Amino acid sequence: MGTEKQLPRGVTLRGDTINITFTYRGVRCREPLSNLPSTPANIRYAARLLAEIQGKIERDQFYYADQFPKSSKLKLFGSGSRAARVVDYLDEYLARCERRGISPSTIVGYRKCKSSLSSMHQVLITDLTPAILKTWLSETSTTAKTARNRLSFLRSAIDEAVTDGLLAANPVSLVTVARYLDVDSVPDRGAKDVDPFTPEEVSAILSTASGINEQWANLFRFAFATGMRPSEVCALRWGSIDWIGNTVKVSSAKVVGVIKSTKTRAGNRTIELTSDAIAALTSQKRFTFMRGEYVFEDPKLNKPWAGTDAIRKKAWIYTLRRSGVRYRHLYQTRHTFATANISRGCNLFWLATQMGHKGPEMLFRHYGSYLAEYDGQTSKAPLVIQK
Repeated sequence: MGTEKQLPRGVTLRGDTINITFTYRGVRCREPLSNLPSTPANIRYAARLLAEIQGKIERDQFYYADQFPKSSKLKLFGSGSRAARVVDYLDEYLARCERRGISPSTIVGYRKCKSSLSSMHQVLITDLTPAILKTWLSETSTTAKTARNRLSFLRSAIDEAVTDGLLAANPVSLVTVARYLDVDSVPDRGAKDVDPFTPEEVSAILSTASGINEQWANLFRFAFATGMRPSEVCALRWGSIDWIGNTVKVSSAKVVGVIKSTKTRAGNRTIELTSDAIAALTSQKRFTFMRGEYVFEDPKLNKPWAGTDAIRKKAWIYTLRRSGVRYRHLYQTRHTFATANISRGCNLFWLATQMGHKGPEMLFRHYGSYLAEYDGQTSKAPLVIQK
């Protein structure tokens, strides 16, 4: 009892363990100072530490995780540390997304976003300011759309720092792309933006691909002739083809090596095969028909394509460079199919069904300018695919 009376205020003993008691955010907290024998010197140290903690609390500079990283109180106050960096929160957010079962393609996109933010990785989370983000935006050479996607990813990750009490507000929310990025200098031209190939460009692509690798040419020819999404072409199986009715059943897509269902319910569809599509399949038969279930494969590996990114890197970019055609994403084969049929004055309900849309509304949304241009005009030359 005599020892207890001599203890400084806020310092107590439980057995041989020194404890300090303080109030933080209205909560009475008691923390043991492990591995410190209850000697007079250590008791004086505990008193000094308690005074330091109380001073930091008064100045709003106290971070619970820094002082007590293993405390059960972190469930109340968060595990945020002032030593935490931006990359720590990006990694935490990615891990949480993976646990939630978010689609593989989205995870791949998030990883690319993380990589693009590398200049901020080592910035302490407490030092992240709108000024740093403004500088990053000013120096980026990407499109406005891509910049928004990257900031959205960063914003979601940094929200956890606010939850952990390291930040009073999310600095990313105070910065907008429109304000700091010259959106006119870098046009928003991504994979899904409509920028179709002309008939002459299609012929040049297929002619070049035929001279490089016949399997590449078959894949590109089929994509141009069907308007299927590149991920759907990757997942195409021989068993999905009706050689009598000249149709193909589309029900799956391959994204980063994973087979999944089509993008929408309407995407699960049966489409008609044109003579060009049949010709591409007939030519491809001798390569894969007897060997496996997938129609198109990487000829260097003799295995199905891992995904559209593999096609783009190994075959598409090289073919376009050799052909002299201006680069566009592989997805433009789908847009080329749509605009070519619109130019012929096709039935829009039929086209929507072929492409896996619920109705013509999506066609107006994506191809409105082409519909206006070709309204009532059927004299435009249709897309002619030649080897």
